[in-house]
Amino acid sequence: MATATAAPRQLRERVSYEPNLPQTVTLESAGVEQAGRDGTPEFRYMLEGGRIMWVAEEAHRAIQRATQADPQSNCFTITKRKSGKNAATWEVIQHADEPPAYTPPASQPSPAAARPAPQPATPANTSTRQGRLPDATGEPYSTTLYSCLCAAIRDAAEAEKFAQQIGRPLGFDTGDIRAMAATLFIHATR
Repeated sequence: MATATAAPRQLRERVSYEPNLPQTVTLESAGVEQAGRDGTPEFRYMLEGGRIMWVAEEAHRAIQRATQADPQSNCFTITKRKSGKNAATWEVIQHADEPPAYTPPASQPSPAAARPAPQPATPANTSTRQGRLPDATGEPYSTTLYSCLCAAIRDAAEAEKFAQQIGRPLGFDTGDIRAMAATLFIHATR
């Protein structure tokens, strides 16, 4: 008698939320409540691209509010914000479609110059998505500093894009990015 074998299930890649590093995700299904490791509720979401994520109840509520406002859009940038020993907060930004690609800002206008009108969103460019910083343990400082500079540049670009989307354009200069990278470097090398 022959036995039928089931096709092996594909494991999904888990999206992890490191403090202060945004992740862009596209939801495939609604969140399902589960008990977390410490007994608090957390929510599991299946994501496009064979990925999966678990988020805190606060992030789930923010996703629910956003999808009620715009049920057609299921693309989000989610950031777990953490500062020192304070409890983490979740920042959830919904995108109309895919997040727009980064375009470098024009030269900085003088404060007296008129602000440009908001520009329409452009298609996503995956090269601008925030990546994880490598673990700094045992790494030479120059490699860690490079990773921190790259993360600061990506974060500044994302912040500029978001500001443009809501009609409040802003620009970061070299000193701003250097300060962000220094902060990340300090946290990565502690």
